[in-house]
Formats: sequence, structure tokens, C-alpha cells
Amino acid sequence: MDKYTFSVHICDNQQEMEATQEAMGIVLQGLMDNIVKRIGDIPFGPSVRIFLRNPRDRVVGGITGELFGGWLYTSLLWVEDSLRHQGYGTRLLDMLEKEAIQRGCRYAHVDTFSFEARPFYEKQGYTLFGALEDYPEGHCKYFLKKQLT
Repeated sequence: MDKYTFSVHICDNQQEMEATQEAMGIVLQGLMDNIVKRIGDIPFGPSVRIFLRNPRDRVVGGITGELFGGWLYTSLLWVEDSLRHQGYGTRLLDMLEKEAIQRGCRYAHVDTFSFEARPFYEKQGYTLFGALEDYPEGHCKYFLKKQLT
């Protein structure tokens, strides 16, 4: 073990994130190879990114989903404050779910905080399956899932 070294990177800006991109690719490939070795050839789908743009082409919302093993994981969903409660979040989520279904996903899951969007996801048919208390302190992180087909 003495001939191996560790490098620590605190990535709090885009430049530092990009500087570790190659190393993260190696770690991700190693993880994917390990998963395939353990459970067989399972599809690692793409990352799907959908953006909402204003008339000047500025991004004012967006959603990101990761497809894996027949599941969609919604990792990010954001709509600018002034555009909330107008259906844009619902449309973004619907578009993402349709893309996932077209690519063979049958289920979806998401996590959100107690100060964010649990009621929104429940209106979209998601059900609670777990909660992490005091994450962050005084709040809760919720885990929800949905059958897509």
C-alpha cells in the first residue's frame, strides 16, 4: 500500500469539476464493470437533459435524468421562481418520463427535501418509500418512486 497515493479534490466550482473529469470517468467505468460482473449485462442508459428556455434562449429551467436497469432516476429539476406553478415543471417531468419509457424504463425514482417538491411529485403519481431525517439538520430527504408503464 505504500506505493499508492491519494489525491483529494474539493470541487466547489466548474473548473475544479472539469479538472477531475478524466479520473471520474475511470472510477465510473470501474464501477460499471463491477456491476456487469455481478449481475450480468444490464443496460447503462444515457443521461437525458431537457432545458426550458425563454424567448432570448436563456435557460430558465431544466431536468436531468439517469437511465439504468429499466429505471429513471430524476437527479435534477429546477424552474426559475417566476415561472413556478405554471405547469413547466410538470411538462419537464412528463417529457423526461416519456423519453425514459421510449428507452425501455418501467419505473422512476426521485429524491427531494422537505423544503422542496414532495407534494409536486406526489401529484405526478410518485409514492413515498423512504425518508432520511435530519438531512440537513431540521429537515428531511424523501425518496419517492413511480411505475411508468
